Amino acid sequence: MNVHMSKPRKVIYLLVGGLCLTLGLVGLIIPIIPGVLFLFAAIYLLSRGSQRIKRFTETNPQAMLMQKHMDQFGGVNAADRFRLAGWMALGATVQSLRLVGDVFSRAVSTVVRSVS
Repeated sequence: MNVHMSKPRKVIYLLVGGLCLTLGLVGLIIPIIPGVLFLFAAIYLLSRGSQRIKRFTETNPQAMLMQKHMDQFGGVNAADRFRLAGWMALGATVQSLRLVGDVFSRAVSTVVRSVS
């Protein structure tokens, strides 16, 4: 972490990291939200804003690997990032539609069974 990072910037990293952590935990419960991706982003952002979390990620092998991947993502140009975000949004949309379709199908089956 940059020692000379301004306090407002650290606070922004911590707030956005906390938001990603919350979304990640909700995403583990609700299948529509990609929870694991938000958890990855949360660890990356929180480690940028907190020295304690940075030390944790440096000593934990799984967190270290995840941190390495996120650091490499920083080298990706903006067009590729937008392309990746688009594919992720498309995947989430397809998954959401599939979930809605399953719920609708079950509802129709229940109505058909109750009518006959």
